[in-house]
Amino acid sequence: MLCVACGRESAKQAPANGPAAATRTTAAAVSVACPATGLWSQCAIVDRLDRAGLAPRVDSSKATEPPLTIQGALVHVGTSDLEIYVYPDATSREREEALLDRTKYVAYDAPLSIKPQPTLIHSVNAIAILHSRNDHQRERVSDAITAGPPQPAK
Repeated sequence: MLCVACGRESAKQAPANGPAAATRTTAAAVSVACPATGLWSQCAIVDRLDRAGLAPRVDSSKATEPPLTIQGALVHVGTSDLEIYVYPDATSREREEALLDRTKYVAYDAPLSIKPQPTLIHSVNAIAILHSRNDHQRERVSDAITAGPPQPAK
């Protein structure tokens, strides 16, 4: 009977070329293509949102937010849009963020106002602008990003 049980267990395992193998390959490819450097990258933010269960979908359109000088990425999170702007370092991000008219945004840690303002989120070298009126979604997205970028292994 023991052999039968062992046979059943091995039969339950996914074949080497089945869906589980594809998942392992995809996960390995993501970690190689998006290394943990201690700074944000677009793929690191999307990966973090995905791990938070937010099912982000990267749009092929680019995001622009004057007076920011770089083009951002547009990511759909549920029915909301998230603009992601990644800078080479924290100093560049701080310099650009200082150009924004803060009256047009609500801070990620502040309650929503009556006005339909997007939420401004920043962390290390990234600025994210979330267009959502859903407090729970605002909290989940901001928590995922403000937790900080993936750190390199020591």
